[in-house]
Amino acid sequence: MSSDFKELQSKWENNKNSLATSTTNFDGLYAKIKRKEKENYFFYYGTIIILSITLIVISLFFYYVAPVKEMLSRIGAGLMVIGLIFRIFIEIISIYKAKQINKLDNTLKTVENSINFHQFRKTIHQVIAPIIIALYTIGFYMITPEFSLYMKFWNIVLMDISYIIIGIILFVLIRKGVKKEMEKLTDIMKLKKEITE
Repeated sequence: MSSDFKELQSKWENNKNSLATSTTNFDGLYAKIKRKEKENYFFYYGTIIILSITLIVISLFFYYVAPVKEMLSRIGAGLMVIGLIFRIFIEIISIYKAKQINKLDNTLKTVENSINFHQFRKTIHQVIAPIIIALYTIGFYMITPEFSLYMKFWNIVLMDISYIIIGIILFVLIRKGVKKEMEKLTDIMKLKKEITE
């Protein structure tokens, strides 16, 4: 009887220790998930701020500094402005979708929604963003003929070359940010899967 009691007590202590360890692991995983999600929110809000500033500057430029008059130029300016507005709208949707994941109680459903969100962001970066950049670039070059009426040839060439150089620099910087975001989203998915297993 005494040995049964000692065995039972030993099992109780082992289970208690393993429960404490798994709770600590869960808390650690949850803290990692929250930290990575917070970093991604900063990325989304930062993107919205940068795009909004760009939108305001371009809109003011076309309204006050260089109001375009020809139809081709107006279409070009419209492509640039609409592209920025659409991209801002996508980032707002991303924030909304990311916050919806956290509101769900069912852990398995949360993992599934995290995977869907990861696919959504992947589609944005691989399909939608390149289309927006292409339309923005087309819009920029559609304005060039009207600018050539008021500017010297070499200024137009310099403007076109600087657009390409700035575009390459921005591409490299944005690509780094996107890679970090996708790595964090992948890590979040892995951590959430660990919790469910």
